[in-house]
Formats: sequence, C-alpha cells, structure tokens
Amino acid sequence: MKPVLLSTRDLGVEGVVRELKRPYSLAPYIERVRPVVEEIASRGYEAACRYSERFDGVCYEDPLITREEMREAYEGLPAALREAIDYAAERIEEYHEATLPPRRVEALPGIELTWRPVRRVGVYVPAGLKPYPSTALMTIIPARIAGAEEVVAATPPCRPGGCRGFKADPVILAAMYRAGASVAVALGGAQAVAAMAYGASPVPRVDMVAGPGGPYVTAAKALVAGVVGVDMLAGPSEIMVIAGPDTDPVEAALDTLAQAEHGPLSTGVLVSWSRKLLEKAMELAAPYADRVGRVYMVEVSGVDEAAELADAYAPEHLELLGEAAALEQRVANTGAVSVGHPVAVMDYAAGPSHVLPTTGSARWRGGLSVYDFLKPVAVVREVPREAYRAAYRLASYEGFTLHAKSIGRRMEKWGA
Repeated sequence: MKPVLLSTRDLGVEGVVRELKRPYSLAPYIERVRPVVEEIASRGYEAACRYSERFDGVCYEDPLITREEMREAYEGLPAALREAIDYAAERIEEYHEATLPPRRVEALPGIELTWRPVRRVGVYVPAGLKPYPSTALMTIIPARIAGAEEVVAATPPCRPGGCRGFKADPVILAAMYRAGASVAVALGGAQAVAAMAYGASPVPRVDMVAGPGGPYVTAAKALVAGVVGVDMLAGPSEIMVIAGPDTDPVEAALDTLAQAEHGPLSTGVLVSWSRKLLEKAMELAAPYADRVGRVYMVEVSGVDEAAELADAYAPEHLELLGEAAALEQRVANTGAVSVGHPVAVMDYAAGPSHVLPTTGSARWRGGLSVYDFLKPVAVVREVPREAYRAAYRLASYEGFTLHAKSIGRRMEKWGA
C-alpha cells in the first residue's frame, strides 16, 4: 500500500487513531470455522483428516512426528542456520528463565501463593505462505521453561515427496526439536487447533493452545476457549515507530516497513514531530508499496503528543528511535518496546517472545511469557480466628446458611 501522511494538527489524536483503525474482524471467520471445530469435536481425527486433505492437500494416517524425527531434521540443517537457531534458542531460554517467579511465596502467615504449570500445552506454528521456525522457539520454549510436562506442537503438513521426505517443514521441525517439543503433529489450520483442544486420537488432547496463526486459526482458538485455555487472539502484525528528528530516516523507514511485510492487513506507523523526516521516509517507502500492507506517516506536535497517540493506538510493537527513547516509561499500552533497535531483531533473537497482543489488546495484556503457562494457586494452612468471625458474619448476611454452618462448626470447637 502506498504510504499515507496524516497529521494530528488536522485530525487530532482521536482522528488519527480513527484513520489507523484496523480493518480486521474475526466474526466472519468464526462462522466459517465453527462447522470444522464442531465436526472434529464429535468425529475426531477422521474429520480433521478430511479437512486437512481439503485445505492442505494431504492427510497422514499417523500425523505424529517423534523427537527422533525432529532430531534428524535438526541435524540435517545447514551449519549456519543451525547455529542461528541455537543462538536464538539460548537467548530465549535465558530470558524466560530469568523471568520465572518463585514457585512458592508466603503472602500472609500460613498462606502461600504457588505457581503451578499447565501440564499439557499445544502450540501452533504457522507455515502457510512462509514457514516460521522462529515461532516454534518463541512458543515452545516459554512453555517448557514454565514446567509443562508435555508440549504438543502442530504445524501444516507437507505433501509426500516434498520437504525432504519429512511430514512437515524440516526447518520448523528442527526448531521444534531445539525448543524442546515432546511431539510434533503434521496438521494445520483450524483443524489442528480443534484436534489438540478435543483430542482427536492420535493427536493428544491438551490443556491449553498457544501460538499465532491466520484468521482461521485465531477463529478456532476463539471457539475452543473454555474447552481449553488460549493465550490470546492475535490478528495481523503491527508496529508504531516513534522517531525523533535526530533519527536516520532510512532506519526509520525500514523498521516501519518490516512489520508491514507480513501481509496486506499488517500495519506500519511512523510517528515524528519532524516533517522533514516523515517526507524522506515516505520517499524511501514508496518503492515497496506493492510488497507491504498498510503504511502511515503521522506528524505530531511533539514528544508528548507522540506518547498520547501510542497509548491510544496500543500497538503490538513500539519502537523508539533517537530522542523518542525518553518515552519508554510513558507508554503503557503496547506489547513490547524496542529502544534504539529494530523490532525485526526482537522477532528472532533478542529473547522476549514475538507472540504479542494485536488489534488494541495491548491495553489489557502483554506478550507471551512463562506466566501464560503458569497458574497461581493459593494454599491456605492457617487462618486467624478473626477471619472466621468476619467470614461467618458475611456468610450470614449474604444468606448462605450452609457456608455459615460450615464456618460455625469450627468456631464451636474453640468456644467462639
């Protein structure tokens, strides 16, 4: 898409946000996917297999891929690519290990908050127009570090004879191996999500489904939410780059365009209070118009208005360049913040997960982390008598007679 120039001077912050409105609705996809999910829920792998043949042109009688097969794919990688996967995996592991909470915290005398992992996690790794081995690392590793006993990783199948004889993309399988997946599944799209959620034998049933995908995958996650846990309902990729006047316009333009190359609905927004920088960036971006999604250049009055715009838009990625680095603490609504570095490096090897909230959902959640695979469980061993008395009165007031009797029985024993 040809870059569009907007200005808060003409539209105000709210007007610019309206112009940037995401052209994406999950509702029509949910209705298309509903029959797929319902049929797999009732008929199992037979239905999943039929949809796999319909949408991906192939279905394997046994879609499971063992650790040994994944290891074979890993060992068959070119050395440079294997080294890149290893390095990225190490960074991601270090980051998530450092962010693990203490397993037990004494919140009050005799009362602990414990963190317990989701036992069986299913992750989805896209491989539609392009394979995404990086997503295998970004989803499987935090689940494993959190302590999941089993990680089931699904990715679209390859047709027999393709993919060097593997059932799925070998680079994705290699990344799954390095990340620590327990088993891989050669099944894609909504059928993969439904099969993992309901347990379409031989596909194992999971407790939670995580990972990004196209709108059909996201719609399937919306439909199975409640049957299993889901991490988030992610939409098309988006970035907001805020660049001070001292920023290299080539870097600003490329960093904005990079996220917009994910597809026609992806969005790149470059914000600055330097008209000169924006005009130069527009000139640099123009030759890529047919290769990227929606691209906007937004002129604001200054750094304060830039922060206001970012919070109102709530971008998936926020990148701060030059003088804009001072805004790092001022923007609350974003999935991840990159200060001085291209978001593209965060997508692969910085450490944090690239699975981030989109379509404004950064207003209430952050990026995928170990916390998505951990459950806070309170353990109560001691309760003061004053708490019993207060609880008894509250239960009586609310009319829950048996609650009050249950509490009162203990109180009688100590003569209250």
